[in-house]
Amino acid sequence: MAHPLLSNPFSKDTSNNIVNGSCLCGAITFTLTGAPSTTVLCHCLSCKKSSGSAFQANGFYENSQLTLSPDSTAAMKTYTDKSCDSSGTVDRVFCSTCGSRLFNRNPKYKDALIVNSGVLDLGDEGWREWKP
Repeated sequence: MAHPLLSNPFSKDTSNNIVNGSCLCGAITFTLTGAPSTTVLCHCLSCKKSSGSAFQANGFYENSQLTLSPDSTAAMKTYTDKSCDSSGTVDRVFCSTCGSRLFNRNPKYKDALIVNSGVLDLGDEGWREWKP
């Protein structure tokens, strides 16, 4: 059974949703099947520093919703962030070529994939509907 964080009773049934994403240089491409269980704006200091902004916009998905293109893993690198407000760690996955931040993984939520929203190819209509 998925962690309660991944079950949002207010999310629409969009199991047929397919969203593509990529890093800036295109070395990493992926597909997410289904809607995020929740979307959040994180204002912790680590996310601020990681994003270079006042917050980081994230969508929470189950790991099983992610399909990476075959050549993507060669460019993926992980930084284990130990400065999190939660006193735990967060693995921040990024592209080693262009530096785009892609996903976060928190060991507390083993089934969760936290996707940085900026790497999603949502199009104009999709961005109007993305709400934290």
